[in-house]
Amino acid sequence: MSEPDCEPSEASTGPTPAPQSTPQEASTGIRGFVERRGAFRPAALPMDPWLFFAATSLSAIGLVMVYSAGAWLGHEVYGSWEFFLWRQAAFLAVGFCLLLGFSRMDYRLLRRFGPQVMFLGIAMLVTVLVVGQEINGARRWIRFAGVGVQPSELAKLALAVFLAATLARQGERVRTFKRGFLPVMLFTCVTMGLVLLEKDLGTTILMGSLTLIMLFVAGTRLSYVVAAVMLAAPIVWQLIVGVDYRRGRLEDFLSGDGYQVHQALIAIGSGGTWGLGLGNGRQKLGFLPENHTDFILATVGEEMGFVGITVVVGLIALLVWRGLVVANNAPDRFGTYLATGLSALFGLQALVNMAVVLEVIPAKGITLPFLSYGGSSLLASLAAVGILLSISRRPDLGRSRISAGDG
Repeated sequence: MSEPDCEPSEASTGPTPAPQSTPQEASTGIRGFVERRGAFRPAALPMDPWLFFAATSLSAIGLVMVYSAGAWLGHEVYGSWEFFLWRQAAFLAVGFCLLLGFSRMDYRLLRRFGPQVMFLGIAMLVTVLVVGQEINGARRWIRFAGVGVQPSELAKLALAVFLAATLARQGERVRTFKRGFLPVMLFTCVTMGLVLLEKDLGTTILMGSLTLIMLFVAGTRLSYVVAAVMLAAPIVWQLIVGVDYRRGRLEDFLSGDGYQVHQALIAIGSGGTWGLGLGNGRQKLGFLPENHTDFILATVGEEMGFVGITVVVGLIALLVWRGLVVANNAPDRFGTYLATGLSALFGLQALVNMAVVLEVIPAKGITLPFLSYGGSSLLASLAAVGILLSISRRPDLGRSRISAGDG
């Protein structure tokens, strides 16, 4: 059965009627909640300005803080105070081109090429295991022309696109175990397994959480989600306690002896309410490792204080909220599921990063979206925002020349 946003016949004349929701589609997920309250408006709109504002503001803050946090390290290691600044600025320029390009593109093209996008993501994950560069015992990067690419960052985005396309095509079948829930979980487990072979447990857990969230929004039974979590919990526990460096991080967390987190808390505490001033942080002078990447929030707290952290948290919350608003107002199931998945990725990743810096959970190598230094993460984040902006435009489905059927 096709969705109501299929391509109209060439012979049709007169005004195109507004698409109507089928009972099956109206009953599922966030979009069904909106439709039942009469809030579904299929007319085209400009892209969401608040979503664009949040993404650009976070990117600008990130560029400034990467320069401040990485200046000393860049000078000591690479002989240039601006080493990390120029590299991050180059990635930011490319990322904004991706953002603008995806925002102007009809997002439903991604539905048509969902399998190809996922195949490319898996191919990159396999490639990094074969020829990738090993750093700190993990094989997560492919170096090309002096630039390191982290395929797992791009694979998260590809997985969200593929899951949205698959769940939109399944429709009500997602409520069944054998035909709906199980095939999606098996495919995701293969992808997660490749990431786990890179020794990246944090991203593996993020992918699993993303899959369960999207399945739940699509209408799968809550009992399946709970059962999956209960089955995964002992496996994750064994992956932690059965690996020396992960068990060491857990023991440091439980004992409060983790050096890196301790230095991060010193940085945040010394910042107070207003901070020591931009560029005046002391922990970045060789005391706090990875202060320009995973622990950049600590540098924000030290130099910009509690006010700076509040601004960052507020902008991330605004980004996630507007992403969910886009999901509510999306004109088709694919748009709803994709916007929900991308918003969940931003929210989960930011929560995990902040929880690590504030010593709420054991240390994990998860970047803070838009702020942490890293080209792959920044490009994937800005591309995801571009897709959200495209969905927020809600093009007139009746006039589109792109088929969006379920088949």
